Amino acid sequence: MSQLLEKERVGTERLPRLFRNRTLDYTLITIGLLVAAFGAYAYFVPAGWILAGLSEAWYLGSWIAGGVLLTAGFGMLGASVRDREGHWTYDSVMSFVLGALALAGAVAAAVVLIL
Repeated sequence: MSQLLEKERVGTERLPRLFRNRTLDYTLITIGLLVAAFGAYAYFVPAGWILAGLSEAWYLGSWIAGGVLLTAGFGMLGASVRDREGHWTYDSVMSFVLGALALAGAVAAAVVLIL
């Protein structure tokens, strides 16, 4: 009795592209920039200006929060660009790189705050 041998098909399952609005991505990036800018203002402001007497926890905390928000925003933006194009593009890779740099800055500020 002969048996019919079928060649197994090996393939990758393609996920459906997620077409979603990028409003949340840009909102997180904008809020992250504003929070980090407040930290820069609190750090560099002259002694006579408003909010000049804040402790270092204010500006370091602002840099931590801003970095986390920027990481989330750039990560979601990179994933959205990657899903929309179907492959890795320069824009999606740069979005992830900027998110990684923002996370590195937030971790550095957290280490300085702890020490």
